[in-house]
Amino acid sequence: MFKHFFLVFAVICLFATPARTAVTSQPVFTQKDLARMIVDQFGWAAGLPKEPADRDYLVILNGRRTFHYEAEATYNRKTDRVTVPEYNLYGQFTGKGWLLGVSEKTAVNFSAFLPIGGEYTLKAVIKGNGFVWKFGDQEFRASSASGDFKEVLIGKVKVTPGIFQFHVIMPPEGAIDSYTLVAPDYAPLQPLVGWRFREPLTAGCLAEVAVSMMNLYDRLPESTTNVPARLAAVDAALPNRDASATDINYLGSFRSRAWLRTDFRGAAIQIPVKAAEAGYYGITANVMGQRIEGDVNGYDFSVTGKPYLAMTSLGLYRLESGENMLTLRLPPQGGVDFIQFTHKDSSPAAFMKLAGMSGDPGRLPGADEVKGILKAIYQKYPVRK
Repeated sequence: MFKHFFLVFAVICLFATPARTAVTSQPVFTQKDLARMIVDQFGWAAGLPKEPADRDYLVILNGRRTFHYEAEATYNRKTDRVTVPEYNLYGQFTGKGWLLGVSEKTAVNFSAFLPIGGEYTLKAVIKGNGFVWKFGDQEFRASSASGDFKEVLIGKVKVTPGIFQFHVIMPPEGAIDSYTLVAPDYAPLQPLVGWRFREPLTAGCLAEVAVSMMNLYDRLPESTTNVPARLAAVDAALPNRDASATDINYLGSFRSRAWLRTDFRGAAIQIPVKAAEAGYYGITANVMGQRIEGDVNGYDFSVTGKPYLAMTSLGLYRLESGENMLTLRLPPQGGVDFIQFTHKDSSPAAFMKLAGMSGDPGRLPGADEVKGILKAIYQKYPVRK
């Protein structure tokens, strides 16, 4: 009887063990899985090479849209009648070399890869007069009007992601160093502390990415634990010969010991900003000038100011933990007193609430839940459209 009992028990355990193992061996959905799903579900996979690395996904999700290409690395070596000098015949150049034409007009065929499609401004560093750039059904003429390399504007072009091709007719003895496609950057799609592809995807991290895709950072509540921080430009700005300290008070009120005023040339004022933690900050400045331009960590802004010192919102920006850089491009006779930073609530609970998600921020969502959230975002929000 006991032998029969142990035999039955052993059989039950034998069949029960695989079921238990199947449950515990479910693959964990990682942050990299989310990145892949976003790129696939939103139709951006054409911007990936055949064998994409982590960096290729990050380039697309980061949203930066300045792509630089070296002419000597992207022309057709088999068909194009050009040479590749590696010396400074026409001034400084980038890359390993540059393209030099022959004694008559010659065609050059370029082929390169673009991760993010859209409308771009095409610029090129060239030497010579009478270039013809053929980009699809568009044709542009360009000349450098210089004996040395000079960057010139070619025109606006629409480029799809992936491999793109165009042709250039070079004038006799013409030269091309490089070309660049430039477009306004997209907001980065990422978790609060950046992508960590090997880590499991938590609900809190998914909520952070969802908010970035919906661009709802302005709806985050103000932080109740961080008081607004203020930087006096006269103390914090890097030295600039085109701006000087002044304490005149008939151009609006100022709160610092003095404020910076530009001369007749205007000035680009650089202000290092140190943040205790990564997050999103509303940035306001007491500035003077009809048009205030600049950037925060490379993300541009352009706002309308006043002909006197007045509080002006520069927008909401992500600051990294540690060093950041704010650049103010002030017009002639413009000025800046101080910069104020208001920290948004960056807690996982705040992101979960804004994304419409429930449960513990530390829980691990499965692929079906992630796919459903991305589908809802795709249907409701114009992500990068």
